[in-house]
Amino acid sequence: MSISGGQKPAVRVQANPTALGSYGLTLEDLRVAIAQANINQAKGVFDGSRQAYTIAANDQILSSSDYSALIIASRNGAPVRLSDVADVIDSAENVKLAAWMNEVPAVIVNVQRQPGANIIKVVDRIKELLPKLKASLPTSVEVAILTDRTTTIRASVEDVQFTLMLAIALIVM
Repeated sequence: MSISGGQKPAVRVQANPTALGSYGLTLEDLRVAIAQANINQAKGVFDGSRQAYTIAANDQILSSSDYSALIIASRNGAPVRLSDVADVIDSAENVKLAAWMNEVPAVIVNVQRQPGANIIKVVDRIKELLPKLKASLPTSVEVAILTDRTTTIRASVEDVQFTLMLAIALIVM
């Protein structure tokens, strides 16, 4: 089985070199400020006579609005925010990765049978399980079969069955 078209969310920072220069900042200054705002490490310790506990917090910033408000420097006593020197947008981790069904963005699950497995039984079992999958997903998610190779395989099996019956009938006659 392979999955294609799934896009992980990401925040994109598109720096404006002119704005950076006007504040006396570089791309490295920008990178360091963003990296320091996303540190995921222990913040301290409660240390008692019988027990110690590490205080942890996930400082991961997840939205473009939180990044936009990030203070990256101070100039003349005023904060310089990321939004002052860059466009910050919600996007996908890899914008060159996508899948489409007709004209609609999609996540495609390609199911392949294992060697030696009966492909018709595999497809029938998948079709049997699809309603359960649909029930577990949000109603806004549409589940559809994009391609089914068993259509031609089933027709070939029917042709072979007809030919065998015809051969038996001719032999008996």
